[in-house]
Amino acid sequence: MTTSDDRVAIEQVLHRYARAVDRLDYDGIRDCYFPDAIDNHGGYHGPVDGLIEDIRQRHATIDSSQHFISNVLIDFTGEGSAEVESYCLCYLRQAPEDGSSEQELATIRCRYVDRFERRGGRWRIADRIVVFDEYRTQRVTDRLNPAWVRSRRDATDPVYRR
Repeated sequence: MTTSDDRVAIEQVLHRYARAVDRLDYDGIRDCYFPDAIDNHGGYHGPVDGLIEDIRQRHATIDSSQHFISNVLIDFTGEGSAEVESYCLCYLRQAPEDGSSEQELATIRCRYVDRFERRGGRWRIADRIVVFDEYRTQRVTDRLNPAWVRSRRDATDPVYRR
């Protein structure tokens, strides 16, 4: 029998995935999937290790990444399986080119259409299809006050110090 704890566990996987991508925490990304999971992620379609390498390459020039997960709908299809749809809004900002104060900011609207399974007492992604609605870019100038705490795309981000 599925419970509200199962819903929370699934939503936590979705949120942990977003944080892991934004912080380039490759072990964290891997932990959201079962080892035999398949991800259809736009230009990439295949197993999790390949997805991680794809993210590593695509995000090499991205200096700021934010994934916002919302509208999570969970339909349990059995004791250990669920069909899950969630909306995702992504902001991906390219590092500035040498000598430029402008950067390219991509805004991506998409949905994750996932099959989750519970194995060994843990919910994880067994299959994911990313369904894209829009990909747009614009030129931006980051005016963040240098005295403020800046987010980091690695284990030095303040979230890992707590």
